[in-house]
Amino acid sequence: MIIIGITGSIGTGKTTVSKMLKILKIPVFDSDKKVKEILDNNHLVINKVSKIWPEVVSINQNQRKINKVLLGNKIFKNKKERKKLEDIIHPLVEKERNMFLQSSTNFRIVGLDIPLLYEIGLDKKCDYVFLMHTSKKIQKNRVLMRPNMTEKKFELINNVQWSFEKKAKRKPFIISTSFGKLITFILILYYLLKIKFRVE
Repeated sequence: MIIIGITGSIGTGKTTVSKMLKILKIPVFDSDKKVKEILDNNHLVINKVSKIWPEVVSINQNQRKINKVLLGNKIFKNKKERKKLEDIIHPLVEKERNMFLQSSTNFRIVGLDIPLLYEIGLDKKCDYVFLMHTSKKIQKNRVLMRPNMTEKKFELINNVQWSFEKKAKRKPFIISTSFGKLITFILILYYLLKIKFRVE
């Protein structure tokens, strides 16, 4: 089984590329989606978050819910606070990711959509990496269209992630998402063919 890491800074097109791989019948593990599921549904995690940041947890119809916007505002401003949340979440995401890989052994290629792939060293577990890239202007425009996003929050999130230049030094397959979905899809097909010929 070939593992392709899918990464890139916020707003560079990871979700679009993951959807395209799924169209090609390549299963993809979505780390962000799994984190959201854990924060919404894992009662042990909600308990731990409530003890550390009680102000981000509210009670609605006798159910405690984490306000992910408030939580995000806290952790992206403070490295120590972010580390506390990572220590809670990362082991659970790792467990889910391993289960995904174990259940996908019948597939020749699988994808791991991980925004902080390089930052947490998971590129070493991948055979290849697809690194998304676009211009700063396009990236910023895309991100600021998201709900509850501000320029300040965008900069804070960006500062947590390695620069494109630093990631590019690791020699990934670079996929530009600046020129529309058709060009992006063609680049994906090109790199998949390249992988196929390398393997064979």
